[in-house]
Amino acid sequence: MNEIISKIDGLVARSSGVWIKQKYYYLKRYLDIFSKGMKNKWNLTYIDLFAGPARCLIETNNLEEEGSPLIALQHNFSKYVFVEESIELIDTLEKRCKDSPKFSSIRFLKGDCNNIIDNIIPEIDSAGLNLIFIDPTGIDIHYETIEKLVKGKRADLLINVQLGIDITRNFLTYKKEGDNSKLGLFLGGNVNWDKLNSPQDAVKLYKERIKKLGYDTVEFKDIAIKNTRNAPMYFLLFASKNPRGLDFWKKITKKDPSGQLEWL
Repeated sequence: MNEIISKIDGLVARSSGVWIKQKYYYLKRYLDIFSKGMKNKWNLTYIDLFAGPARCLIETNNLEEEGSPLIALQHNFSKYVFVEESIELIDTLEKRCKDSPKFSSIRFLKGDCNNIIDNIIPEIDSAGLNLIFIDPTGIDIHYETIEKLVKGKRADLLINVQLGIDITRNFLTYKKEGDNSKLGLFLGGNVNWDKLNSPQDAVKLYKERIKKLGYDTVEFKDIAIKNTRNAPMYFLLFASKNPRGLDFWKKITKKDPSGQLEWL
């Protein structure tokens, strides 16, 4: 696979599809309402567990888009925590962020977030309010990781759940492999696999388990991105321990990226 180089800054970029524009549309809107609505009440920390290089190339139109870390830096947080497994990508990310006036407020952590959880936990503000963005390319986030991160913390979660791309495509294999499969780790183990008859059953169980972490408000926003067979690719799941977080989420998802009002 050829390395993709940004024409804007000459650094490595990540290949992506045009659908990221919709995903980032909702991220930007939530970052905006969250940072403005809460800035005078809490110290705010933004945590990105799959940060990437922070620049994407959309191959169908050859246009570049800023990734989630650069988007987050455009909003007012007291601290930013960027986690990335690839040494090359996080080094690239650090170079991209060096010109930001907020560079001194950024903590860069190298490694798989599931494996370096003990390094991430101290970076989360126990006395403040945190927003954790989880945007893997598959179901690569372990439930146990989220459980450890949010224990005793005020933290909103925005999770990209790869339903069509990963869970649906590999459901029968995961079910056969059981708790040790990627889906088993994603769900947190101790799964009654006989009761999981479809990918939708897995999503229902996931939401139930997220609720058990203190998230009485768990919602997901379908992203209308479909493949050539008209099958949905993924959705964004939002969870907050505070009803106001859910109010924020419903407010910012009333309009889709085209400006059309949506029925919620």
